Amino acid sequence: MNRIEKQVDRIIAGLKINEALKNVRFIREYGSDEAPSPVNGMTAVVSVRDMSTEKSYIGGYLSPSIKGESYNAGVEIRVYAPATENGSGLSEVVSEILLGLKTADAEKTITHSEAASIEFDPDMNAIYRTVSFNMEFCLCEEV
Repeated sequence: MNRIEKQVDRIIAGLKINEALKNVRFIREYGSDEAPSPVNGMTAVVSVRDMSTEKSYIGGYLSPSIKGESYNAGVEIRVYAPATENGSGLSEVVSEILLGLKTADAEKTITHSEAASIEFDPDMNAIYRTVSFNMEFCLCEEV
């Protein structure tokens, strides 16, 4: 597991302690694996969509005494609910996730977050909303 995935796991662990999200099942998406079908309750599928790592020296060539690795990632949380439910419960969960990201991100790595409108997935017979956020953080060490 790389550093970005570990940071995402810390944030999700912070979300899971939110009482309003206790009935939401968080699962990690691997490769082409999708959310389990059929959707029986609130399910949040967490995936890292894009990531990059850059190694550099802090201060450029003038002060090469501190080496750093800069990490950037785009993360998605797709929250699914059975198609038989109305969208209000789904929207409440998404709102709690957006609010919870602020407290779950103890290291203040999230730079931007947003939520998409409700969509329907005919293959899963479920409605869903997508919460997206970007993370940036740097790990530095003296050389």
